Amino acid sequence: MSANLSCSTADLVERHSDRRSLTLSPGIVAGLLAVADGLATYFSGVLAYLAHPGWNTAKYPTYLAAITIDVLILVGLCYFARLYQMKAILYPQKQLSKIMLLSALGILVLIAFAFALKISEEFSRLWCLTFYIATVTFVYLGRVLSHQALLRWARAGWLTRNVAVVGAGEQGARLVERLRKRQDPWLRIVGIFDDRASRVPPEIDGCRVSGNVDSLVLNARVNRIDDILVALPWGADQRVFNILEKLQVLPVDVRLSPDMVGLNFPYHGYSYYSGVPALNVFDKPLSGWNYVLKTIEDTVLTLLILALVSPVMMLIALLIKLDSAGPVVFRQKRYGFNNQLIEVYKFRTMYVDQQDDNARQLTTRNDPRVTRIGRFLRRTSLDELPQFFNVLKGDMSIVGPRPHATEAKAAGVLYENLVDHYAVRHKVKPGITGWAQVNGWRGETDTEEKIRKRVEHDISYINNWSILLDLKIILKTIWVSLLGKEAY
Repeated sequence: MSANLSCSTADLVERHSDRRSLTLSPGIVAGLLAVADGLATYFSGVLAYLAHPGWNTAKYPTYLAAITIDVLILVGLCYFARLYQMKAILYPQKQLSKIMLLSALGILVLIAFAFALKISEEFSRLWCLTFYIATVTFVYLGRVLSHQALLRWARAGWLTRNVAVVGAGEQGARLVERLRKRQDPWLRIVGIFDDRASRVPPEIDGCRVSGNVDSLVLNARVNRIDDILVALPWGADQRVFNILEKLQVLPVDVRLSPDMVGLNFPYHGYSYYSGVPALNVFDKPLSGWNYVLKTIEDTVLTLLILALVSPVMMLIALLIKLDSAGPVVFRQKRYGFNNQLIEVYKFRTMYVDQQDDNARQLTTRNDPRVTRIGRFLRRTSLDELPQFFNVLKGDMSIVGPRPHATEAKAAGVLYENLVDHYAVRHKVKPGITGWAQVNGWRGETDTEEKIRKRVEHDISYINNWSILLDLKIILKTIWVSLLGKEAY
């Protein structure tokens, strides 16, 4: 996406006398997209009905009711999955898998309702399948077209948000740099303002310092300014207070930029702590209802998976016994939740006299320590199956950052000494599979890049956790395990 975050040295009044530009409102865009999703789903249901079973006056009200219910379910699921946030709207290609999954959930809920009401026989199975395929197609197509329209209108100058920055010091410079890196095509910095005319540079990153706060108020009376960002140190409380007193008369959104903007801390809005407003910097991941949902997910899926794979596990145990002497299960101390040591179970894949309990030596391709059956188990990740008992114990989750051995190294350096913020990955329970593993970062960690990429993906998973993300990782794990290219 090309940047359209413009700053020129032209006069502010002259530059914004163009009345063609409309204000971009994320809330309105999200609402219109929700309506578009609903219409696309409704159209898909009607189209599927006309294809099969075909028009029938007697059956149409029943199908119409089902289509309407599915519309409400899908839009609701998209809302809770955050598909109406601007970052999701901007990258529709990344949302296809979510749209497919949510559309499938909508159809499944609809089928469950039909079974509960004992009217399932009234619906054609072919209609359900066609409805699903058409919904995914038209909803995704609608999002792609909406995204292209937004970009086109923004680049043409028809849809913008005009922002003024108050503060030309170090914090203001960091804010302008951050806004430029975002590359939002509709965002226009219309000027930078500061009361300290003799102590600030004439421009910042190509944006002219246009005057003081009083001149900003005057300009905002005759030009459209949508947002004012005050980028001043919070320690200068009296100065900030005086500026906010002047700006409160303007019909614009005024925001106080975080004091540490540009330092890459994941801000999460603000909350009241015993009546005191506080900026949310770090949130405990998987707390409250999210923790409950994660626990239910782990318990239900683990019991189901163990019931399905128990014959396979017994066969593997027999093959291990026949292949080499020693126990079937290998136990190893690894770092778990909150950096505490846990005992992780795996099927034994090495000869007993050559086992490395602390992973001092990395496993490599054609490693002579690995048994014949062990190579197959590692390549297919079947050696991880006993870890479902770790999940039942509460030490692990099905999905999460993989637990590392206590002396695991990359390029001869311990992981925690090599990667900054390495311990952040221990804020949640470790998993049997994870976001890093399904994105190709599994197997040998013989270079710094490999472990850094793993940690980056682990932290991204923690910050963006959802049930849908877990289900996506589980489905991708099955495919990755079948390929078995990186593990040995």
